[in-house]
Amino acid sequence: MSLPKKFHVSDLMGKLLPLLLFTSFLQAQNLRPGHSITSRSKQFVITSSVNVDARSTTGKSQPIPQQVLLTPSALATFAGSVRQQWLHQFGINQEWQGRLYLHIVSGGLGDKPDVRRIASPKGGWDYRAIIPQQINGRTLTQVIINLLLKEFSGRYSTKEPNIPPWLTAGSSELLLQTIGPVLFVPFHTRGGGGISFSHPPDPLYASRTVVEKLPAVSFLTLSLPPPDFIQGEKQAQYRAYSHLLVYKLLREQDGTKRMQYYLREIPKHKNTPSALGIAYGHETMLQIEQWWSLAQTQFRSRDAFNRWRPRVILGHLSDSLLLQTLTTPSNTEPKPQQKLVSIQEFIGKGIRTEHTKKLRPLLDRLRFLQVNAPPETARLIQDYHSAIESYLEVKPIRLRVFRDHTINQLNLLDTILRDLISESETDHTRAKQTTPPAQPD
Repeated sequence: MSLPKKFHVSDLMGKLLPLLLFTSFLQAQNLRPGHSITSRSKQFVITSSVNVDARSTTGKSQPIPQQVLLTPSALATFAGSVRQQWLHQFGINQEWQGRLYLHIVSGGLGDKPDVRRIASPKGGWDYRAIIPQQINGRTLTQVIINLLLKEFSGRYSTKEPNIPPWLTAGSSELLLQTIGPVLFVPFHTRGGGGISFSHPPDPLYASRTVVEKLPAVSFLTLSLPPPDFIQGEKQAQYRAYSHLLVYKLLREQDGTKRMQYYLREIPKHKNTPSALGIAYGHETMLQIEQWWSLAQTQFRSRDAFNRWRPRVILGHLSDSLLLQTLTTPSNTEPKPQQKLVSIQEFIGKGIRTEHTKKLRPLLDRLRFLQVNAPPETARLIQDYHSAIESYLEVKPIRLRVFRDHTINQLNLLDTILRDLISESETDHTRAKQTTPPAQPD
């Protein structure tokens, strides 16, 4: 008769520990009826009427997922992170007053969230969002941002604030295009995947590729967008322009303070442009449109490093190389007339003092253009500067010979300039004819 095996407690724990961990994981994902999870800031309260199994519905991880499977714990972490980044971007350091309730219900991708304002037990207003269990990552971000905007805007008003759609879309892109992948880490890690993310040097990179290839959009169109801008093919365009508008408003003088003032003014006006005009000092809708048109023009003319684009800088260079002179009176033209001439024609006649008087300011202008030029055109500007500077510094005894050399050198540089202008115009035409790549929803 064989003796029974010696029983060890460690054997039992080795078998029970995985089961206990798995059970704890399921309990963390699901909530019992009547229970809730609160975010770290205590502003978000998450409840759920569905159970989530351990199997993830997401495939390969993406920085901004097309689809996320909501769980109370992951949603609480995500909402808290979005709030923290939004407060930082808008420069808000006030404590919240209204709670934001997020309730997860059974639903598939494409079901619209339902946002409502409800009376707070402590007075004032709270907000409640009913969110489908499966939702697009960008849509989820917009829901959280919209709740935060509504809560801040309606703190001291009995009327529910009408947040303009461009403000929600633009604020969401402001976060998604800078730290978006980090915000979605709770959903990615549950899906079993990791992400590789580096902070973009240009926070407007994705929107820049869209805006620079399209015509300007009016502020009125952003405030009252047509259906295809909201749910159609032009959603990416609308998000890009909204992103640029919010970015520009926040970077105005005292931009964050003005933005907060604008949010508080929204409930006091029947239309949001009036509130924007008061906050940013625009007396009429026309002034708002003029400011926005100028902002788009400036944005298109410069790259991410605030340098003029090649097409723009080449135009400035061409204009700078034409000197304004007065013609000599004649029988047909008794009075001197103003005339634009090339540098070569100008230095080919006249005296040295006249050349110096005209060309010295041109050197300062070329230096300014070089500082604001991209690398592919900065070298050409430097060559122009060197040729003119060398001519002005040559000794009078060598002036005649060196003048011919300078004219030949400038002729060669003009040939290079014309080639660059032709190439730039070809690229610009091709870019206008190319449909901008659509950003994922």
